[in-house]
Amino acid sequence: MNCFYHEDHTSVATCVDCGKGLCRECTSRYEMPICNECNEKRSRTEKQIIVRQYIPSALFFIGGIVFSIYVMESDVVFAILFGYLMAGVFWGWKVISFIQPKMFLFLPIAGWFFYFIIKFILSYFVGIVAMPIGIAKIIISHVKANAKGKNIDQNKSAM
Repeated sequence: MNCFYHEDHTSVATCVDCGKGLCRECTSRYEMPICNECNEKRSRTEKQIIVRQYIPSALFFIGGIVFSIYVMESDVVFAILFGYLMAGVFWGWKVISFIQPKMFLFLPIAGWFFYFIIKFILSYFVGIVAMPIGIAKIIISHVKANAKGKNIDQNKSAM
């Protein structure tokens, strides 16, 4: 079998996603034997996952600002601070869900009600610290995904 991109070269590996034959030159472009199209597809999926991680935090932020301005009738500075704290609830919830044991499965309905109220309050305070760390991780992942996309574009143009 010959390389999908270089028909005069013998393939030494196949793409891990689609099975196209790849020569030594094509195999050495990425960490694993993968063709440009499949790697580009993976990169797009990775970017979509990263963007989806922003959405809940942004919705909580906007909801906190709207609630603060229209319900609490506060000034803009307090509204932004309250929006920040509400956006942190999402991140705090993720951290608490990660570290808590799954032992509350058989609570009565009242137990679930109190469990979620306590978890929400804890998420509020944990989120103050967890959100900046989570956002920094997302930004770093986004920068890496963009660099990966540029690398794929360079490899496509080199063919």
